[in-house]
Amino acid sequence: MPMQRDVADTNTERADRFEARAKRQAARVIRKIVLLAVSLITCMWAFIGWSLWTEYAGACAVGRTEGYNLSVALARELTGRLDAANAALESIVDAVKSDSGREAGLGRPIAAIVKDGSAVRIVGPDGRRLFTSLNPDPGPTDFTSNATFVRHRDNASTALTVDAYTADPAGPFIQVSRRLETAEGRFAGEAVLLMNPATLLVLPGLFDLGHRGVVVIADANGIARAGFDRNNLTGGIGVGVDLSGGVYPQSVMPGQTAVFSRIGRIMKVDREITLHRLRRYDLRVLVALDLDDVLGPARLHIWLIGVAGLGATGLMAVLSLLLIREVWRRIKREIDLAYDRDRLRRAHIQIQADRAQLAETNRELLASKDLAETANRARTQFLAHMSHELRTPLHAIIGFSELIQQQAPSKPGSPPIAGYAADILGSGRHLLALINTILDISKVESGTATLSETVFPVADLVRASVVSVRSQAEARTIALEVDLPEAVVRLRADRTRLLQVLINLLSNAVKFTPDQGRIVLAVSISAGGELVFSVTDTGIGMTEAEIAVAMEPFGQVESTLSRSFEGTGLGLPLAVKLTELHGGRLEIVSTKGRGTTVKVCLPRERVVQREPARAEGGR
Repeated sequence: MPMQRDVADTNTERADRFEARAKRQAARVIRKIVLLAVSLITCMWAFIGWSLWTEYAGACAVGRTEGYNLSVALARELTGRLDAANAALESIVDAVKSDSGREAGLGRPIAAIVKDGSAVRIVGPDGRRLFTSLNPDPGPTDFTSNATFVRHRDNASTALTVDAYTADPAGPFIQVSRRLETAEGRFAGEAVLLMNPATLLVLPGLFDLGHRGVVVIADANGIARAGFDRNNLTGGIGVGVDLSGGVYPQSVMPGQTAVFSRIGRIMKVDREITLHRLRRYDLRVLVALDLDDVLGPARLHIWLIGVAGLGATGLMAVLSLLLIREVWRRIKREIDLAYDRDRLRRAHIQIQADRAQLAETNRELLASKDLAETANRARTQFLAHMSHELRTPLHAIIGFSELIQQQAPSKPGSPPIAGYAADILGSGRHLLALINTILDISKVESGTATLSETVFPVADLVRASVVSVRSQAEARTIALEVDLPEAVVRLRADRTRLLQVLINLLSNAVKFTPDQGRIVLAVSISAGGELVFSVTDTGIGMTEAEIAVAMEPFGQVESTLSRSFEGTGLGLPLAVKLTELHGGRLEIVSTKGRGTTVKVCLPRERVVQREPARAEGGR
């Protein structure tokens, strides 16, 4: 056994080492899975980030390119418009020089100017308005304090001038002016061209500026002089709004372009703004595109790619978790299998030990069986020998006591020898019956008892058994009844043994039934074909525990000191043994204080014949 415990301990240590090794291996595999998943997710998001940045940068580049191209085209258009205005003003200047300021010489160039919606003002050298094509002209009549007039009057080199923004009552015109001189070079006043903003740019109507795109013409101070969008091409959007400040570029070289992003001043939306300064005029063209229009497709692609990336990340995470769980499950199964193998090894060792112990126990049991059989044979031989030895003197005692009882003197005054002889005779017969009963039980238990089977009517057996106990029942006024089937039933059995069984049952019933009681011996055929003898009394009855005691040899329900009924306790056990010797069974159903029913059930094979009842009754 110590060696077996050592082997079991070794198996347990082996399983523990395997568990530790398997867990370390699982941890390594899980680390590799996690690192691989993290690497794949990192690479995927790096690619997604690069793609998103490329998409965003490409959209911004496209927006800048569109803004640059549109600003350059608009700047060229505006430059052409201003060149035409300059040429018109030059014609007025030439007319003034040639005609010495006569108004009649101005008709042709003024008519060419005003036909496109613009207007002309002529200011004299004294600052008074000499001529206007506006009818009526709500503007001022005295320009002596006007900064542009003062500049033209005081500086002979001043050429074409585009005025800074001023709120003119005539409307949101852009004022372009030239100095007027006489043929002798004296200051002759100022020619002012009031240009309608709607005539400055035509291209905004030819391009899609988006939902909230705006084209703005601003002066050198950043004041909006005209504004256009897709729904308003009159140029009146945002006029007078100060666009400077923040990231607005204050110094841009002529012909150069600047690009910046900010919240729009005209409409408060995020914009990407391209500013282009005209080469020959101090004006700026701003193309302000809505970032939602510029980056809308890119943002949609970014959102879709981001959602796809999140989905792929979640899928990788779920797959990694499932893989990790499967690894743990497999490791756990392997560990469980290792411990199961360990338990099987220990169980195998224990089974071997138990097998050896069982073999030893079997040897001991066989030896005990041999001893028991030897003792049983010795007991049987002893009982048989003793029964012979006891029967011989008992027969002599019984015979001599009968002789003494018959020949004893019966004269008055004689000693009561006959009574003494009767007592000796009764005691001898009781002792002989007891010895016979013990010998019968011993034979049945040892397997040496045999049956002397014959075929006989059941009714004869019942009547013989009743005759044996009728005198006892009548002495106590106990009604003894017999209930036989209508048909004549013949039975193949040992008549003497069955008669002994019925007599023992009837004797017990009479013994334990009070006076004026009732006992019924009934014979019936069960549904299964068994022959059933039942003895029912109205006696004292028994409990389940008392029935178990009564079934044991020498069993007495009452104690020795308080026993009220005579008997050795061998009648019922002998009835059980003899019934079983016939292949049947004995059943007891009893209720304390109400009576007992004992049934002797014999197998159907022993019922050999059934005949209709004869003329005499069945009782």
